[in-house]
Amino acid sequence: MATDKEFFNVKYKEGSLDPKAAQLILFAVNLAIQHEHGARLHLGRARELGASEDEIWETVVYAMRPVAAHVRNFAKAIIAK
Repeated sequence: MATDKEFFNVKYKEGSLDPKAAQLILFAVNLAIQHEHGARLHLGRARELGASEDEIWETVVYAMRPVAAHVRNFAKAIIAK
């Protein structure tokens, strides 16, 4: 059951996501900010909740996309000058 929460003046219902999806999102965020402890923690929890290797690698790709797009756009800007 979802519970009402607030974080930095953002109201939300914790528990709206299924637990495995929430752990995969937390894994992706920790990968993106290169927080090793958090990434390992949430990867382990996702696996405990039944995340498959395919789901884990799809999550990795999702974590990479914003960074890859940033690098591509930065390179295009430099090359165009």
